[in-house]
Amino acid sequence: MTDRGLIKGLAAVLLVTVASQIFYITVVSGSPNEMLRPATWFTELFAFSASVIFALALAARRPVQAAVWSTIALAGILNVIQVGMGLSMFAPAMDAQEAVPQLFLAILAGAFFFYFLAKLLLGVAAIVLGYQAVRAGGLASRGAGGFSIAAGLAAIGLSFFAMIDSESWTFPAGAAGTAVTALLALVLFLQPAQSAREG
Repeated sequence: MTDRGLIKGLAAVLLVTVASQIFYITVVSGSPNEMLRPATWFTELFAFSASVIFALALAARRPVQAAVWSTIALAGILNVIQVGMGLSMFAPAMDAQEAVPQLFLAILAGAFFFYFLAKLLLGVAAIVLGYQAVRAGGLASRGAGGFSIAAGLAAIGLSFFAMIDSESWTFPAGAAGTAVTALLALVLFLQPAQSAREG
């Protein structure tokens, strides 16, 4: 697989996670269909796993930019962990609520902590790659890069606050995290072909 193919693949799976998160909030959360929740989470699990593979491959192939690709890979790993917690631990913890009332809340808090840390890391990557797009890209890339930097700054700040106090900051941090993921994917899609061959 070429570097360009890896970058396009990474952008595509990031957009899959954005679509799945929007679908979860707008459809799954209010639906009585019990199959939608695990189906959505498994979609995210496989998409995040693919993002780790693509990002690590890019880190190995492009050592000059290894830090930014490794940042995206770490965000993917954290998301795999938090989705895995939801799939494997939420149901048993809810069943044990009578015996251990705080168990489910503790697991939920841990999953959200990993979720927001992952979005914070994607914010860092969005700033770095957005800055590169502003410097080296065409008009569309510069515009996407500028928005990516702004979204990255918002995601870092809001995700940090949500890691400290998730109850107050969950919705704004989640929205910022979804936006930064989408804009990071857009920057990757618009990355000039010559840039994909560097490093």
